[in-house]
Amino acid sequence: MSTLDQEKANTMLGKIVLAGITYLDADGNALEQKQCAGEILRINEDEGVVVASLIDGEELFLPPHLDHYKVAGPGDYTLRSIEFTVTDPDYLCTWDVHLAQGNDDTDAV
Repeated sequence: MSTLDQEKANTMLGKIVLAGITYLDADGNALEQKQCAGEILRINEDEGVVVASLIDGEELFLPPHLDHYKVAGPGDYTLRSIEFTVTDPDYLCTWDVHLAQGNDDTDAV
């Protein structure tokens, strides 16, 4: 049975999302923080929320939990990690990625 709200997913297509991702080790210690911005290309249960990076067009995959994507207020948002500013994005989200014991390689996620 599908849990994806297809109506909401359809309204998100073509919109801009800013995401903050914090990688945590098995003990909950922050290892790294990344930020990304992109246009939502497609949303499905298999791939999640697929966005095209505003930096290089690369596809990025975010979780499909649509209630976690909050409407962004108007304004300029600067992604500190890459010194890139986005004006008036549509959605904001943050995610914590908990790495398994012995896996502290954030590039592998």
